[in-house]
Amino acid sequence: MKPAPPPNGFALPTLMVMLALASIATLLALRNLWVNEQLLNAHADQLRAQHKAESVLPVALADILGSTNLSDGTPNLRHTAGNNTQSHAFFPASTAEYDLLRQRLSTATCSAGICAPNALNANTNKASYWKAVTATAMPVNPPDTPYGSNSAWYWVEVFPSTTAENSTFIYRITALAQGVMPGSTTVLQAIWVRNNLTVTTGQWRSWHVLRD
Repeated sequence: MKPAPPPNGFALPTLMVMLALASIATLLALRNLWVNEQLLNAHADQLRAQHKAESVLPVALADILGSTNLSDGTPNLRHTAGNNTQSHAFFPASTAEYDLLRQRLSTATCSAGICAPNALNANTNKASYWKAVTATAMPVNPPDTPYGSNSAWYWVEVFPSTTAENSTFIYRITALAQGVMPGSTTVLQAIWVRNNLTVTTGQWRSWHVLRD
């Protein structure tokens, strides 16, 4: 009796299945690499936006501590109340000027980044609130922050504070910075307290990133 011929025809399908499985594994690995790269880029851009927001704080503080006159001797309207015909927002240097600022802002609350709210608004602790009101903010010049090709703004809320020792102001600074990627935004809020109305020294009291 002749021996049965050896089976054949299974090698090619087996090879094709193995190649298909290898291709699927390669595609999954490439997809995971792509996803991880996108996550890393998003995280890096968020860090850049936060770094940029942090760099806005000293810019806002320099604005608060600015002089009443510019380098050419003209009045600095951000530190000069002016007369009754003027309506610009300014940083008050006394309680009387603070009352005048409140009158000028009225229900607007903020103008050119200077704010004098009647009371604390719970919404001001949310990032979305500030993202919606950038028209009332003070824009930051690109050279004043890292990654300056993007956008950054700040607001300074002025609150009076009277203690047994002296009268002073509390400044709550909110900085908003956009990253490179769409939707990459950091909103940072900090509080700076002036020692008293006659000096330019003070202390930072808090610092935190706002969420929704």
